[in-house]
Amino acid sequence: MQLIIRTIKKYNLFNNQGIIFRIFLTLILFFSFICLSAQTRINSPYSIYGIGHIPSRSNNVRSMSMGGIAYALSSPGFINVANPASYTAFDSISFVFDGGIFGALVTLKSVNLSQKTNYASINYLTFGFPVTKWWRSSFGLLPFSDVGYNISNEVVIDDVGLVRYLTQGLGGLNQVYWGNAIKINDNLSFGVNAAYLFGTIDKQLSTTFPDSVEMINTRIYNSITADDFYFTYGLQYRKEIKNRLILGAGVVFSNSTKIKAQKKHLVTSYFGSSLANIAFFRDTIEYNPSIRGDIILPGYIGLGLVLQKTDKWLIGADYTWQNWKKYSAFDSEDSLKNSMNISVGGQFTPNRYSILSYWERVNYRIGFRYYSSYLELQNKQINGFGISFGLGFPLRKSRSTINIGFEIGQFGTTDNKLLQENIIKFTLGISIYERWFVKSKYK
Repeated sequence: MQLIIRTIKKYNLFNNQGIIFRIFLTLILFFSFICLSAQTRINSPYSIYGIGHIPSRSNNVRSMSMGGIAYALSSPGFINVANPASYTAFDSISFVFDGGIFGALVTLKSVNLSQKTNYASINYLTFGFPVTKWWRSSFGLLPFSDVGYNISNEVVIDDVGLVRYLTQGLGGLNQVYWGNAIKINDNLSFGVNAAYLFGTIDKQLSTTFPDSVEMINTRIYNSITADDFYFTYGLQYRKEIKNRLILGAGVVFSNSTKIKAQKKHLVTSYFGSSLANIAFFRDTIEYNPSIRGDIILPGYIGLGLVLQKTDKWLIGADYTWQNWKKYSAFDSEDSLKNSMNISVGGQFTPNRYSILSYWERVNYRIGFRYYSSYLELQNKQINGFGISFGLGFPLRKSRSTINIGFEIGQFGTTDNKLLQENIIKFTLGISIYERWFVKSKYK
């Protein structure tokens, strides 16, 4: 206890100016943890497959605004979860908080129909800080996968009539991570993110037959709950090749991981129509409250390069490949394809130290990404792209920034009777850079 008290006095961790802010951050993390677990973060029919939609690993607003580049990026005020080796850029006296929210406007299109939808949620909450002169650490809360869909379909069957199907899904996986990084030498860093994955994915299929036929309306409900550990490793190399011009490279990888899971399976019959929301329970046909199994998450590798003029500009590119053919859930395979993502982007700051024009101190970002998802439907792999741009607004007398980003993109196609999603995404984040670990002048 005396050691803790001496440390607090030595570094002045609880000064009057910062204590309210620290309490505020703690409350944000706690309540956002609860909210993030419960919210619907997507509305996409394509999330019916696998474990759902996989968000970009570089979902930080800064990276998203530059097409998603991240693997080779690092800076003292930037928490780059995509590559844990980047944490060594945190300086020795500061604490960094980075949080973001997002919203999306989506138009779902088929050959004949069009439907608009929207959704919004907390995107990420992360913290970074020094531990020793050679050791840096970070922790936070992020989404790992998202499931959200509500699909109705009507089919005319001979000798039966009009049969209505309603397919619904909700949930996803979250991750609480703790990352650590060390410097191997002046240019090379190594880091590890240890993440605890948790969450529930609920899926339901309701089948309603015409009242005129003697067939039983049925509802099949499956709920999968998963929780286990997942590790990501990263290397980052950065070298000043001439005055203030830095070349950076990053590598990230994760092994194939077996995640413990439990499934609840329930089949019931009902009266009425699930589509009209007037279904009444009739009987239980089948029930198994606890089926234990595993979800095999495939490994991936990511490569990144960046060329940067300190405090002026940067350009970079990332490539990610993941072996989704190895995916399985409860010994059942979904016949998924290997996924790929290519991102390019950059940032420009006219004059970071300008005292005449605030807009010269603003960071201007732009990027592009193209990706092939793990889905193959109607013998066609489902692909997408996004064009992004954003701004970073520095706060007065501070290294903190408010970041906004936009992405206009497309996922899927209307060919072969498939769906196309036209997406407009908005993200808002704040990066707070505070000096915490400063020795007190008074004893």
